[in-house]
Amino acid sequence: MSGVTSFGTTILIQRLDGTIYDLGKLGFRVKKFDVPFTNFQHNYKQVGNYGAELISSQAQYLVIPMVFDIIATDVHDYELQKLLMMKIFRSDEPFYVINMRIPYLRWKVVAEAFSVAQLNNFWRASDVSVNLSCPDGYAESTATTLSPFTYDSESWGLGMNIPNGEDLYYSFTNQQSFKVYNASNIPLLADNRPVTIRFNGTVSDKLTIQNVTTGQEWNFNMHLVKTDNLVIKGLIPVKNNSQCYGNGLSDHGYIDFKPGWNEMKITGATDFTISFETRFYY
Repeated sequence: MSGVTSFGTTILIQRLDGTIYDLGKLGFRVKKFDVPFTNFQHNYKQVGNYGAELISSQAQYLVIPMVFDIIATDVHDYELQKLLMMKIFRSDEPFYVINMRIPYLRWKVVAEAFSVAQLNNFWRASDVSVNLSCPDGYAESTATTLSPFTYDSESWGLGMNIPNGEDLYYSFTNQQSFKVYNASNIPLLADNRPVTIRFNGTVSDKLTIQNVTTGQEWNFNMHLVKTDNLVIKGLIPVKNNSQCYGNGLSDHGYIDFKPGWNEMKITGATDFTISFETRFYY
C-alpha cells in the first residue's frame, strides 16, 4: 500500500475490536496529520541563590492535530458520511490511528470534541479539524516481539532502532544466559509499559530471573513442573491463572529493560522455555 495518495495522507483508524477504517477510501480525505514531539514536564528544586537542580522529567500526553475533508455524492450521502464519522471517531473507548507512511507504528488516542460545517449547499465539508489526544505520549509498534523479525513479515521498518546484522530473539529454551533487545526510545519499566514474561519449566525450589544489565532480579520460591504456566507481567506473577504476588512466593522484585541490549540470566530451572513479549515505543 502506498503511504501517500494524490489527495493527502492515508490514515487508518483501528478500533479495539480490530475493525479498520481506511479514511481515504471512505471519503474522508486527510490533509494534515502532524504528530508533535514528546512533551516533557520538568520539575526543579532551587539550589542556593543562583540556580536550580532538575529533579525529574515526565512525558506528558500528546495532542495530535488532524485535518480532513468530507466528500459525498449528494446531500443524503453527506448526512450518511457524518453518521459514519461519528462511528469511526467514537471515543467512549480509545482507538488506534495509523499513518500508512509508517504503517508499523500506531498511536492510541481518543478524539476531542469537534464540529463539521457544510460548505454552502455543496456536498462537502472542508478543513474539518479534530484533535486526537494520546495519553501514552508515545507511538507503539503494531507488532510485538513475538512477531518474526524478517523483511517479508512487513512488521518492522526503518527508524525503529533495530540493529543491523543482528538476529533478535525473544524466546529461549534451556539457555541460562542470553540477551534481550529493547528497541524502544524509552525504558520498559515493570510499573509502566511492562514486558510480559512467560515461563514453563522444572524448578526444584527457587527460580531466579536476573537482568544483569540493570542489576535487578526476581525470585519465585516454589516448586514448578513443566506443565505449570508462570506469567509475570510487570509486578504481578500469575501461576496457572492464580495471582501469586501477596502469598509470599514472590520476593516482590521486578525486572526493567533499558533501551538496547539487556543481559539476562536464569538460575534454578531445568528443561525450560522462557519468552519476552512487548511492543516498542517511539
